[in-house]
Amino acid sequence: MYKKIYFAIGIFFIGIASLQSQNHIDALRYSQQFYSSTAKAEAMGNSLSAVGADFSSFMINPAGIAVYKGKQFTFTPNFIISKTDGSFSGTETYDGRIGFNFSNFAYVNSKETGGILKSVNWGFSYNSYNDFREQTYVSAKNQSGSLLDFIVYNSNNDRYSTFREDLAWRAWLIDYDNVAQEYWSFVTDDARYGLTQSKEIRTNGGAGEYSFSLGANINDMLYVGGTFGLTSVNYKYESSYTETNFPLIYVDNPLIIGDSILANPNKINFKENLTTEGSGFNAKIGFIFQPLKFLRIGGAVHTPTSYVFNEDYQVSMYVDYPVADEAGYSNYEPDTANYFEWRLKTPMRANIGLALILDSYQIGKFYTVPMTFSIDYEYVDYSSARMRTDNYDDFYYDFSDENTDINTLFKETHNIRAGAEINFGSIKLRGGYAIYSSPYNADGEIYAKSVYSGGIGFASEHSFVDFSYSYSPVNKTLYLYNANDIYPNNPIGGLLEPQADLSISKQFVKLTFGVKF
Repeated sequence: MYKKIYFAIGIFFIGIASLQSQNHIDALRYSQQFYSSTAKAEAMGNSLSAVGADFSSFMINPAGIAVYKGKQFTFTPNFIISKTDGSFSGTETYDGRIGFNFSNFAYVNSKETGGILKSVNWGFSYNSYNDFREQTYVSAKNQSGSLLDFIVYNSNNDRYSTFREDLAWRAWLIDYDNVAQEYWSFVTDDARYGLTQSKEIRTNGGAGEYSFSLGANINDMLYVGGTFGLTSVNYKYESSYTETNFPLIYVDNPLIIGDSILANPNKINFKENLTTEGSGFNAKIGFIFQPLKFLRIGGAVHTPTSYVFNEDYQVSMYVDYPVADEAGYSNYEPDTANYFEWRLKTPMRANIGLALILDSYQIGKFYTVPMTFSIDYEYVDYSSARMRTDNYDDFYYDFSDENTDINTLFKETHNIRAGAEINFGSIKLRGGYAIYSSPYNADGEIYAKSVYSGGIGFASEHSFVDFSYSYSPVNKTLYLYNANDIYPNNPIGGLLEPQADLSISKQFVKLTFGVKF
């Protein structure tokens, strides 16, 4: 552009910020677990820690495998509906998508032994615990800011990044003033705002665990079990941030005395594409104690999951100008990419559960219907998650800032899950509710997640089919520049980052098909 002639370029850059793109948000994303296994467990709020004999127990309380009395195989197709309602500067937007996966397939074998040790059971399973499918779109006028505020602030405060500020430099959005020794832009210097800002985000992927479990039934009173789990994660993030309708900014034409030209961009489009693949391992031990025929008490401890992640991060910045430069170009699209390997140790988890399993009882001339009531409590301290890298040869990054953010921004959580089943013999009606408290210290009810669920089961001697439906709403905040996510302690100095309020809901429809033999 003409400012290439009008301004002398003093320096090309003042320092490249770390080449990694991971932060505390990534640590939280891969540490959270929202169990999504069989239709029975989903319908009862995944509250079967003390009930057992369901394949969700492989992930929650492995002692549940010891409650099985025979061989069993199941698989569970899962239909997913995701919806996002956005509110940005008084403008409401709506978006969503649908998806499909298999949330469970599993097999258990039971071997009777006789004596006090009634049976030894073993099995393997796959259970899903996270679905990342979401689609969000927000758009509105902003009278008081631009992405260039963030870029200029970063450039002048030792936060110059290859993935953002350098792209703006290469696209002629910012320049360097040798006299003032600072970066600047026409848009921020003139404070000519009123532009249209929009952001579209599409995420894909999920996480699940392959579990190998062993359990023992001791005298039909104490059930113990253990699980070794291999976890798998895939996550894809696509983001497109756009600014258009810039107010006109006229500056002197350096080539024609007395003439002026337009210096504002017509459009800025900043795109991010992140592909993450990870694997990890963990272990779990648990027990179920049945002191009375109708009462079961269960509990389990999960070790931290040790993950290794490989990430491919690609960014580009397209900029279109109303006036071509001396070479005839009026638009630019610099890009860059980075491949990075990093590790995560998630928090340990612990849960305890209580179940009332009531048979049919005679009351006068009538008989009660068999019923089961269950409740689970789960403890997770997200502030204990830790990020690190083992790449010592070419590049080492210690994640000290990110781990400090994890420690200060996150907290202990206390999750409650409850469920009930009414047994009419071959037909069973179920309902459940779960509340996952917010992992953030400062956001209160924001990011807390509730799950409402229900379902029905049909069973014969050698097979069964279970159906469940669940609905889970959660409120989140979307920061359009990602400044609060990347630099939570100082996003843009004294400036405010535009943000949108999101109401995200997911609906799961599951069908579990099971065979007993």
